[in-house]
Amino acid sequence: MAKQKGIRTIATDLDPNAPSVNLSDYFIKVSTRDAEKTARMSKNFSKKIPIDGVMTIANDVPYTVALTATELGLPSISIESAKIASDKLLMKKSFTANQIPCPAHYELSSFQDLKRIIEDSDNERFVLKPNDGRGARGVLILDQDIDLYWAFEESIRWGDSGKLILEEYIEGKQYSTESFILDGRCFTPAIAERNYSRLTQFKPYIIEDGGDIPPELSKSELEEIDHIILNSALAIGISEGIIKGDIVIDNNGNIKVIEIAARLSGGWFATHQVPIATGVNLVEIVMHHSLSIPIDEIDLKPKKRNATSIRYWFPKEGVIKDIHGIEELENVPGFVKFGFFRDKGEIQPSIRMHPDRFGYVIVSGKDRSEAEHRCQLALNTITIEVE
Repeated sequence: MAKQKGIRTIATDLDPNAPSVNLSDYFIKVSTRDAEKTARMSKNFSKKIPIDGVMTIANDVPYTVALTATELGLPSISIESAKIASDKLLMKKSFTANQIPCPAHYELSSFQDLKRIIEDSDNERFVLKPNDGRGARGVLILDQDIDLYWAFEESIRWGDSGKLILEEYIEGKQYSTESFILDGRCFTPAIAERNYSRLTQFKPYIIEDGGDIPPELSKSELEEIDHIILNSALAIGISEGIIKGDIVIDNNGNIKVIEIAARLSGGWFATHQVPIATGVNLVEIVMHHSLSIPIDEIDLKPKKRNATSIRYWFPKEGVIKDIHGIEELENVPGFVKFGFFRDKGEIQPSIRMHPDRFGYVIVSGKDRSEAEHRCQLALNTITIEVE
């Protein structure tokens, strides 16, 4: 997209063989998680070729983006807001201080903390996760059947901070929102209802199996979501820019914010599902925002009302021997895109986190029912032989 607009791009990655190396015009070998080094190397690069904007899409590195942009004198959220957006506990404290509805939560630094809180609580289920985790790594459902000590050790090994966050588990439907804050207003062109139909299959790991646009929400619920997302962003000091939200609506209709992120969604939500379903190109909007190109609110409002669905394949654990049905897959009505994360001869692991999923398919339809039906047809075309 940037190249189509004549914009030269610089990619950063620790892996010199990353896809971004061939896709970008320039490459800086540095981890996106190393904010200080990224900022320093970008500043040195800009002495030769000026850098005009800094952004990310699916990578949860708001601090790296903010620090690099600040060092270069470019638009971004504040460094303080980026730090809060990177720390679930700081975020929850900001929510609580600003009366943002969110699940009850507790900071854990030891197994004794976990055991004490659960023993003193009347709740039957909780969610345990690393404070700085990503990709569902170490995210677990805790109930009366689980070994708490194992759960603590399993979750904490997937984070770097040594801190865990324990949240009450809320029965209800979860949604992924993609919003842009502009001129004191929240524009949410798309919301996906997240599919957690496999909770029992992969318990205690919490694995999402895609999602569907549009959600089955009323006009008043959509307006309330906009209001809550705006206030959530303001609570952590963000008054303009992209905000990804994870929310839950409980069985009584109450909306609560699980967390927000100062970036575009991954999982082909921002890049494929949203444009196909709504005609809104949020990637282009965030690119323009990073380059100080004015954003018109008309570009944030849906231009069409289509549906899209994404689902994943979950083969059994073992060596992948063969994959059948790709040609039939591409002929499914409404087919948009598919991808496999592993190939023949590679190992399919047991499912413990989102990177363990085998692959995905995205389809579109005139309404949600058609999109979901076509997505199931697409899944059924593929046979994965595992030994």
